[in-house]
Amino acid sequence: MTRGEGRAPAGGRARRAAMYLLCCAVWGSTWLFIKIGLRDLPPLHFATLRMGLACLAMAPFAFRRRGRLPTASEVPWIALSGLLQIGVAYALIFLAAQRIASGLAALLFCSFPIWMGLFGHWLLPDEPLTTRAVAASVLGLLGVGVIQGPDAAAALHGAPGPLLAGGLLVLGSSVVSAIANVLNKRYFASVSPDRNVWIQTSVGTAFLAALALSFEKGAPLRWTESSVFALFYLAVCGTALAFAALFWLIPRVPVAVIGTIPLSDTVIAVLLGARVLGERLSFRVLAGGVLILGGVLLASISGRETALEKDRSTAGAGDTAGAR
Repeated sequence: MTRGEGRAPAGGRARRAAMYLLCCAVWGSTWLFIKIGLRDLPPLHFATLRMGLACLAMAPFAFRRRGRLPTASEVPWIALSGLLQIGVAYALIFLAAQRIASGLAALLFCSFPIWMGLFGHWLLPDEPLTTRAVAASVLGLLGVGVIQGPDAAAALHGAPGPLLAGGLLVLGSSVVSAIANVLNKRYFASVSPDRNVWIQTSVGTAFLAALALSFEKGAPLRWTESSVFALFYLAVCGTALAFAALFWLIPRVPVAVIGTIPLSDTVIAVLLGARVLGERLSFRVLAGGVLILGGVLLASISGRETALEKDRSTAGAGDTAGAR
């Protein structure tokens, strides 16, 4: 095989770019709609309804006869990823959104690629940490420290404030989401994206429903125009479409590229929070955010370099496998 034979055609590159941009644009706006919906809906019920509607929207696509079914050994990994990425992660995000600004939540969740790089190093043999990736991790974690450090220090002398509590919830969501994405790429990336996202969302919805019934029993749900619109936008666009695009992308690009999605959607989230909700982030938060975004950018560069090195080595070895 020559070098050119292993490259994806131009149409494939265009489709990957379109899916990438879809994820960035939609997830950048979801932080805004979560804040809007939480004005009238309790967080765990809101998250459950969002994922439940997404399951209904995805069901016709998940059960059509296209793509490979998961094997018996893959199903537990898909269920575990759904529990983490949908159940745990979204419970933490919706609880955090009650406590901190949408732009701040997006900035802290942007540490996602840092965790992906670390977990990918241990679980993905083809994606080891490079020197630049280590520097990216240090830079991103330094940014988290700038944002959360003073509040963490203050909590040692009193009760944790909303900024610290909300920030820790978002960071926890970022970590478990990164674990789920790495597991996805290692154990079941070739499963049909439609079935993959439907199974994960079903498992996550069941977990969220159990949490809502346990901790928000009797909580009032106010159905206003804004809460209904936010719910349907998050369910259809922010979950069904965006996750299908994500799972389609995962086996086709390096894990570090997936990790750059928060870089773009974070900027969108901060701008929307300022424009629509009138949020104003402090200089310290913005400075920490710049460090996190810088770390994400370094992680992206490191991921592209790793992918290029892999392409050169496989071409030199005469690899006969075609592009996925």
